[in-house]
Amino acid sequence: MSRPVSPNPPTPMKLHHLLSLTSLALLGACTAPAPERTAMATEPTTPWDAPTLADSVVVFTKDGRRISLERFYDELARADIVFLGETHIDETTHRVELGVFEAMIERRGEVVLGMEMFERDAQGPLDAYLAGRITEEAFLEAANPWSNYRTSYRPLVELARKNSLPVIASNFPRSLRMRIAREGLDALQTLDGDDRRLAPADLFPNTPEYWRRTDNAIRGHIGMMGGPPDPSDPRLDATQTLWDNAMGEAAALAHHEHPGSLVLHVNGGFHCAYWDGTVRQCRLRAPDADIVTVEISPSQIAAWAKPNPIPDADYLVVAQRSAQDVNEGQYTIYAQRPVHYRLHLPEGASDDAPVPLLLWLSDDGLTSKDAMDLWKTRLGDECAIAVFDPPYREILPDQSLGGRWFWIESFNEDSGTIGTAIEGAYGYLLRHFPIDPRRVCLAGEGTGATVAAQAALLTNSMAVRAVALGPRRYAKIKDNPLPLPEDSGPRAARSLDVFVRASDEAWWADELAAYGSIGLVNELHRFTSDPWDLELERENALRRGMELSERAAPTGARGFIEVPGDSVRARLWARERAVAALLEDGRAVALFEEGEAPSATGAERVSLDVDRSKILQGEGLPVCPGPFGGTTVLVVPPGELDAWLGLEEDDPLAKRSRFLRTRVATYPGEDSPADRDLGHVLQALLEKNRKNVLIVPATFHAGESAMRSLVREVEELDDRMTLHWLPGLGGNG
Repeated sequence: MSRPVSPNPPTPMKLHHLLSLTSLALLGACTAPAPERTAMATEPTTPWDAPTLADSVVVFTKDGRRISLERFYDELARADIVFLGETHIDETTHRVELGVFEAMIERRGEVVLGMEMFERDAQGPLDAYLAGRITEEAFLEAANPWSNYRTSYRPLVELARKNSLPVIASNFPRSLRMRIAREGLDALQTLDGDDRRLAPADLFPNTPEYWRRTDNAIRGHIGMMGGPPDPSDPRLDATQTLWDNAMGEAAALAHHEHPGSLVLHVNGGFHCAYWDGTVRQCRLRAPDADIVTVEISPSQIAAWAKPNPIPDADYLVVAQRSAQDVNEGQYTIYAQRPVHYRLHLPEGASDDAPVPLLLWLSDDGLTSKDAMDLWKTRLGDECAIAVFDPPYREILPDQSLGGRWFWIESFNEDSGTIGTAIEGAYGYLLRHFPIDPRRVCLAGEGTGATVAAQAALLTNSMAVRAVALGPRRYAKIKDNPLPLPEDSGPRAARSLDVFVRASDEAWWADELAAYGSIGLVNELHRFTSDPWDLELERENALRRGMELSERAAPTGARGFIEVPGDSVRARLWARERAVAALLEDGRAVALFEEGEAPSATGAERVSLDVDRSKILQGEGLPVCPGPFGGTTVLVVPPGELDAWLGLEEDDPLAKRSRFLRTRVATYPGEDSPADRDLGHVLQALLEKNRKNVLIVPATFHAGESAMRSLVREVEELDDRMTLHWLPGLGGNG
């Protein structure tokens, strides 16, 4: 059955153990009788299944006693209402929630599931789906679930559907919150009928202790948000108040309207911490109910965890942190350190039509976003793409942010960590997404190719075809022992193709011969000597690794690009221009170092100019990174200032978010207006408490020297502002 994803789903909030992005409360659910209740199987059945839940958690009582998972279930089953406080993006946390739901069905039979992840106005389509009156695709389109619904919350809904149990969409509707933000709480008085039932009948304030915790959680951003509210303000119109009242009322109403049933409510941990927030709101409405709270807390090493001296819930479940769902565009697998990656899934992917998977590791100096931009345009319609971030971040000479996979002195540890992370991501993606396990390609370039080759050699669980394109800094590989078959036992079927230049061929021929002696199928290839064929050769190597049709050689006129300077980012951006020419015009474009393009080739020079008209419309204008955004400052020559000022007059970023802004500054010099040099513009932003800034020269790539000069010009502000740098618009405009 296909499992569609909502086209524009809201994304769960990233703050750990904090303010939940939405809230839980209200009823109206499918109530079809179910004479027999059945739980889902949880034992591993495939190599990529997660460990059993009993092996993944440690449970403590409020007084610090450690108890078994089964005893935990038994004690929960005696309650009237159970609140599960979660971290929205943790995989083991969601497995705990499913395990609790299964156990409550087995022990109590009649269970009402409440979910913060659905707003109250989604109750109709939710009921219709549970009753089998609409398809899942229609349900997701109408209910607009969170972006991680498939991996995190779908199993709960499907278990309820299987057992004909009601599910409560308890979140305060966004549309109504927006009305209250514009009109105040009086907006509630204008509602009647079904619309009035979307909001709680009464609003009760949260406690001062609750608001102290809330304000402390966001203290670094309060100044930008206008300062802390007056302590005497009950904040009845605050989003947190609306969420907690809605969720608390929902749980209480479910308790009253389903006598004898256990109400199981899933919400962000902050909402039920210290028996406050949603829990207190529920208790105000159901004072006689036996209410139990559970904190589910992810930990890198669950077995070593100890409860806090001051408990914040009746039970603490310490969940082994192994994988995290999408958060700010990245997924995470926890190995010895967190390793982030980005995921792209083609629109047509479904359980009935699984797609191949490319696991990609770029060269040093690049990020997952850089590599995703490079490969998504070429392969994104045909396969899933997971691109890993190097674990070590670094600032490059042109001031751009890059990364590296390993240090020579810690090569074994670093490459082992990455190998563990790749295996973790491989399992997570196969568990949760429609991936064809027979067509997985692990590949990389440069140092990324070195790590990919090492991972393919050492893995005993990934059935992959590995492709290493031009490995670099690979000498330490030989220091590692080979995984001998007599010592390591059966290993997953895998192969390795290595592409090298002539100077590296002898070393890799010797190394691959050793791999062949232990059963790793491999082949050594020498890169083409024709620079116009090099990009196509790389792409088709990956296509073969995923059993995709190879791209035909281009037939259009040839072009060439001279890459300015020796920056890895300038080369990446030039490469993206070359790929665009290949895809859009059918032209083969070769890259050369500056001043080294051969003459008399008949090839046309490809321009690297930035399209100002597109930038002025906001197309390709980079956004300042950070959880609350910031200001993008474009640096232009003084003579071009007037042509760029339209960005401030009709700011395209400000239209997207109240946290985003665009400003134009000039390079320092005698011709620069005093109020427009970069230092003056930054000082003005600082005085307005806008301290998070991205600085970008309005050119393809400014070069290392120009970027160092800009950094020196404003270094006195570096302690008081968070300054991000991008050496140009080549990757955007």
